[in-house]
Amino acid sequence: MKGVHIGRESDFIKQARKKSTEIRLLAKGNGIEVMKQYIAPNSYITLSSEPNWDGFEFYFILDGALICKDEKGRTTCLSPGDYIAVTRLMKDVYFRTETGVTLLYMSSQPVFHALSDEIQGLVALAKEVERKDSHTQEHCERIQSLSMLVGEKMKLSPDRLELLIYAALLHDIGKIGIPNRILNKKGPLTPEEWQEITKHPSAGRAIIEKTFLRDAGPIIEQHHERYDGTGYPFGLKGDEILVESRIIAVVDAFDAMISDRPYRPAMTNDEAIAELRRCAGSQFDSDVVEVFIDVINTYPLGAGFSEYKLFQNQSG
Repeated sequence: MKGVHIGRESDFIKQARKKSTEIRLLAKGNGIEVMKQYIAPNSYITLSSEPNWDGFEFYFILDGALICKDEKGRTTCLSPGDYIAVTRLMKDVYFRTETGVTLLYMSSQPVFHALSDEIQGLVALAKEVERKDSHTQEHCERIQSLSMLVGEKMKLSPDRLELLIYAALLHDIGKIGIPNRILNKKGPLTPEEWQEITKHPSAGRAIIEKTFLRDAGPIIEQHHERYDGTGYPFGLKGDEILVESRIIAVVDAFDAMISDRPYRPAMTNDEAIAELRRCAGSQFDSDVVEVFIDVINTYPLGAGFSEYKLFQNQSG
């Protein structure tokens, strides 16, 4: 673009939407991108450190409220007219949206492609898995929302919380290669069919490792490991299993128990909680189980937790 370009409210170059966020690329030139983004309430924004990146990012709050929590637990509230300027960030910082937030976001490094196309492709693949498996409609969003709350309560660092939230959303992405007849089989699986099922964690990691979310791959690969070492694919036990994977394992099991299956009706929340406690220390990490139960008792299920939205400096 040369000269002056005047844009209207409805004008934009590209747009990407997810369930609870929308990003519009308004202008770009000389490596700079200007974007407008809406993020739903109760979402997280992570400003990710990149020691070798010398660029500049600027976030201006047009509408809504953000809460920033520092390492000492002190909070700062940002409201319309406030802004965030980022350069040479040495440690990740994250914010939580108290309300729906609209931001004007400028970056000296093109990021729209990483924020839209690659993420959109992965989310589309996760949605395709849900369509293949009739038992898991909106399962991934529920796992993501609850895992986010457990991770925060367990005080995971911002970078680990970031990976957890993406891994939770995409944990079953490896099922894309499993035949529908196996995923939707109403009777018991044959040993050969079960062998196919057990391949999906490693298949998911292989898919993720081709993207900028590659560090979430090991979490996805370990989400069916069991605390006593009887899980798959590696038979890891205890602290050999990543804590993010241990969180997803508990949340995933709970969601499965409170959902209808061809071979049984859904359990009540109390029944599912009792089963988690019964299996704590064997199938599940006891500490994670208790934190998860605390989350369930604090936040009513079905409250519509928003999807996580990541801001980060990535070249793709």
